[in-house]
Amino acid sequence: MNTIQESINTIQFETYDAMCRQTAAEIIQNLAQNPEQMLCIAAGHTSLGVFTHLIDAFKEGRADFSRAWFVAMDEWLHMDERTPESCGSFLVEHFLSMVNYSESHIRLWNGKASDTEAECRSVEQFIKANSSSGTIDYLVLGAGMNGHLALNEPGTPLDSRAHVSRLDPLTATVGQKYFTEGAALTGGITLGLSDFARARRCVLLINGAKKGPILSKILRARSWDAQIPATALVEFADASIYYDAEAAESME
Repeated sequence: MNTIQESINTIQFETYDAMCRQTAAEIIQNLAQNPEQMLCIAAGHTSLGVFTHLIDAFKEGRADFSRAWFVAMDEWLHMDERTPESCGSFLVEHFLSMVNYSESHIRLWNGKASDTEAECRSVEQFIKANSSSGTIDYLVLGAGMNGHLALNEPGTPLDSRAHVSRLDPLTATVGQKYFTEGAALTGGITLGLSDFARARRCVLLINGAKKGPILSKILRARSWDAQIPATALVEFADASIYYDAEAAESME
């Protein structure tokens, strides 16, 4: 049986910037072909380089987001985009406020919703109703230190839809890096693995020495492993894993 590295497209880039430049170039090309594409990019440090290249393209007139759609993939429970340093505020600060998205074309999560089930179905309906393909057109994921995708933690079923998740202790600890003061991270609200699996195109970005160990586990897995959610990419229709040399050199 082949490993995931042998089963799907994987590319090693010399630098983090080169990896982000390639990802942004693909998004820009897709945008030119489909100005109304539904884009979903992870809120996290891994995405910053992609945001930089997309913002530069917009400023230089090479990208127009005025007709495009954007859906966030997750949020910390009990937070929304108005909560400082939340996932939503991260996306607004580092990308959405820097390009020409129409406000009505953006759907961020309300982790404060009193009815979280309704919030989950509402986000999924936003994708279905506003994407010409009925799904996410271009998805950019990052992998957590435990292999999570968005806030789909180890043990999440492959057929999971948008849901409230209980955070793995490692996620709750690592997540503190996004907050200047300690945050009570107890749960998340997130698109599910089945939502991601339907994306027309998915790229998983992994960079840095600290991600070497999880990159090794993902690439050497022989099939979907619920304890390493990122292995779900082997079940996606069109998925690639992009990683930089620094992560590759730290593989175990």
